[in-house]
Amino acid sequence: MMTRILLLFLALLPFNSSLQASWWSDVTGYFKGQTRPTPPTIRILVLHDLEGVNLEVRGKYSLYDPYTNSYISSRFVGKSRYVQALNDGLKWGEAFPGLYQIKIKPEDAQTTTVINGHEYDGSIYIYDIGGTISIVNQIPIEEYVEAVLMHYQDRNLAPEALAALAIVARTNAYFQAVNPKNTYWAVDAQKVGFQGRAPVSSAVEEAVKLTRYMIMSRTGVYEGMVTPFPAQFDALSPGQMKDLQVSKLSLDEANEKAQNGEHAAQILGKAFPGSTIMMMEYSTGAAE
Repeated sequence: MMTRILLLFLALLPFNSSLQASWWSDVTGYFKGQTRPTPPTIRILVLHDLEGVNLEVRGKYSLYDPYTNSYISSRFVGKSRYVQALNDGLKWGEAFPGLYQIKIKPEDAQTTTVINGHEYDGSIYIYDIGGTISIVNQIPIEEYVEAVLMHYQDRNLAPEALAALAIVARTNAYFQAVNPKNTYWAVDAQKVGFQGRAPVSSAVEEAVKLTRYMIMSRTGVYEGMVTPFPAQFDALSPGQMKDLQVSKLSLDEANEKAQNGEHAAQILGKAFPGSTIMMMEYSTGAAE
């Protein structure tokens, strides 16, 4: 039976904040001395190069200019309008002269955004790029890991195999978050099959919860830094990334080992020899 205690026992202790705060600041929004670190997030390109999109916000939200991080306005009721790019700025029902990018930030946990029929949690970024619309969704990495594992929930994987898969997916997500494709997004939704909010099985939820904030690193605590890397378990990683490390085990082999009693840390030790399981510091309850 998968247990968080066992994985924590095998993992190295969390880094001291002075070692990791600066390196992870672009991902986590974490600053030394902050009492409630922000959970790390990832930006996902969900739509690109369109003439316009139907966008509905369901619930309370605020608008910001992400270029200057300046506040625009807040709304206490939802809004559903067509988004398009005009010559002098964006238009979403109302015009925003001089603004070519808008951030929609939910103001409560129930607020979601529906774009062309797909529902999304988290913040939404609207960009006018050369007269066309691109949309980026920013969500916590833990939610993204659930979305990745959703594609494996029908394969009847043993709990420890699913736990190993969660750690690999999270490692990939961290790597891509700190090595983004550009300044706007890190992951292309089409390449990873991300479609926004979707139901996941209780087994996936449990695997993500019990491995929360665990990643693989090419270095350990003694080197004074954490180094996630692009790791691939079968077709888990999108495309061919630089320095891609492919698992020494197939997912079927990993599942067989899990069925024979091996736990996730043992499986990953064989799948990615030389790597170390690390527990990130913001797992200490501050990000709950």
